[in-house]
Amino acid sequence: MNRRHRKKQQVDHFEQLKQRLSSIDFKRINVSLPDRKVARDNIVSFWNRLPKLHRRALSILTPLVFILMLWPSSKGEDNTVQTAPNQRVALDFNATSLSEQSSTAPAKHSLTTNEWQEYTVKQGDTLAQVFRKNQFSMADLNALAKIEGSDKPLSRIKQGQLIRFKLTEEGALDILQVEKSGQSIMFFRLSDGGFGRSK
Repeated sequence: MNRRHRKKQQVDHFEQLKQRLSSIDFKRINVSLPDRKVARDNIVSFWNRLPKLHRRALSILTPLVFILMLWPSSKGEDNTVQTAPNQRVALDFNATSLSEQSSTAPAKHSLTTNEWQEYTVKQGDTLAQVFRKNQFSMADLNALAKIEGSDKPLSRIKQGQLIRFKLTEEGALDILQVEKSGQSIMFFRLSDGGFGRSK
């Protein structure tokens, strides 16, 4: 059942207060001098009944509270967002996925460019997990997937399969070699930063 909510009427409280104040006849309110004196005496007697410590604390705290109430707040500190109900508000947050964040961080490998590193695929491993474990860029994984070919040597890795790789001086992936059915399929980085595949 779809019910539409009626828009609440906005009440101008300031205008209502103005009307009520204008309706009061201040000439009728007349406090005689003896009544004022009685009120003053009541306040003084109440003040004198308070303990000395309380009187001192009130004489310090009362002006301090009034000063703080009148103190202007700085405009830069007001972080509240005032919007009408059901109105969209733009939020600023980091929408980068974890895989993209890790791809921007440089890979930290202690290998030189002449060393080969080997990884044996474990049960349940995907190529993305292999890349994460070895701190390779997910952008490189996407580039490799685009040139993978119809035999899908990267997408269809199996437990026990051997993957070898070589790194650039910066620690990025340079050469990736996949052993499949007794064959060695090699992917290598091109001068433009993309990847090529050997047959």
